[in-house]
Amino acid sequence: MTAVRQALLILLAALIPASLTAAFHPRRPPWFQETLAPGEETLPTVLAWGQNVFWVDARSADEYMEEHVPGAILLNLEDWEQLFPKFLDSWSPGKKVVVYCSAATCELSREVAERLRQNGISSVFVLKGGWEAWKVKKG
Repeated sequence: MTAVRQALLILLAALIPASLTAAFHPRRPPWFQETLAPGEETLPTVLAWGQNVFWVDARSADEYMEEHVPGAILLNLEDWEQLFPKFLDSWSPGKKVVVYCSAATCELSREVAERLRQNGISSVFVLKGGWEAWKVKKG
């Protein structure tokens, strides 16, 4: 019986660090990664699109002026009537529109993306993690 107990202890001793590594390693297996909501894309996917991206910042004008994704334009619901024509002047129909706001919990980007879709812009995506994801990746 002691051989069985020793084997179980060795197995347990091996499973604990393996489980922790699988759960917390930065390059953990994909089954531990969060799923994307409809219309949402990760930053690596968006960056892989290259120059075919039109960035839209859905945050406040003050946050936008402080810092934003290079090349992004400001388009928020607060100033929609004033900013939407500027969006139309700047956007090329072949480009994918990626909308972001402050963080993953911010709903402004989803609301702006939905409003763009209602106005006939079909290739609209929300950046998962928002501005925080950009800052972490691009620093």
